[in-house]
Amino acid sequence: MRAAASLGRKFRAIFSAQLANMVAYRAELIIWMLSGTLSFIMMAIWISQARAAGGEIGGFTEARFASYFTGTWVTGQLLVVWVAWELDVQIRLGNLSPKLLRPLDPLWEHLSNHLGDRLVRAPFIALLACLPLLLVPGAGFTTDPRVYAAYLLVVALGLLIRFLIEYCIGLLCFWTESATSFSEISWLVYAALGGVFAPLQLYPEALRRVARLTPFPYMVNLPATMLAGDAAWGDVGRGVLVLLGWAAALGTLRLVMWRLGLRRYGAVGA
Repeated sequence: MRAAASLGRKFRAIFSAQLANMVAYRAELIIWMLSGTLSFIMMAIWISQARAAGGEIGGFTEARFASYFTGTWVTGQLLVVWVAWELDVQIRLGNLSPKLLRPLDPLWEHLSNHLGDRLVRAPFIALLACLPLLLVPGAGFTTDPRVYAAYLLVVALGLLIRFLIEYCIGLLCFWTESATSFSEISWLVYAALGGVFAPLQLYPEALRRVARLTPFPYMVNLPATMLAGDAAWGDVGRGVLVLLGWAAALGTLRLVMWRLGLRRYGAVGA
């Protein structure tokens, strides 16, 4: 209990510092958010295709496309992770060394930085998400408060998994000259299998089966359909279980890579 309390106090201190840092740079944060317009671009493309096809594609109307892709944008903003880039720099330049002298795993500093970013980002996300929903007639999010509570749980698990994936990619720098290229490949897989480019319901069945073997559909497509009011509770429950399993597996992988990497890091005199 005392160890957990001590960890909690250290994490709160780090989180407060990281939150203050993110608040100080909130203008840059808004610019980063506005640069992430892929979901809105895909929304415009699919809406134009639906109009050309007579009003809908695969059961998706213009309003449903707008609701879905606005949901993917909101979810994507909450799942933004840059820890692989930070670890890449810290390991290659030796900046990790002083962090190892602290009585807390550097993972917690990185995680608190991301969580602080979400708190600062949240009101701007809510404001910007209203624009496409107001511009497309019939588009909108669910009004069921239970869905939003479940959505926060799914997104929290999704953020944890994306963070752990990128953390493991960043740790590859212990063995390679750079890990950032792996991060870019990871994002493409995440976007393609998560449903950023198109709703997974429109994918061929074979590709949907492949996607379900990964955590990505439950990180993006599921929460986006939840916001749009199209997800069944059975799908939500199954998604939570899958995400929990992936979080446990990736957490174990991160720990193994961290310990092996530190041995190599110390062996070269860093």
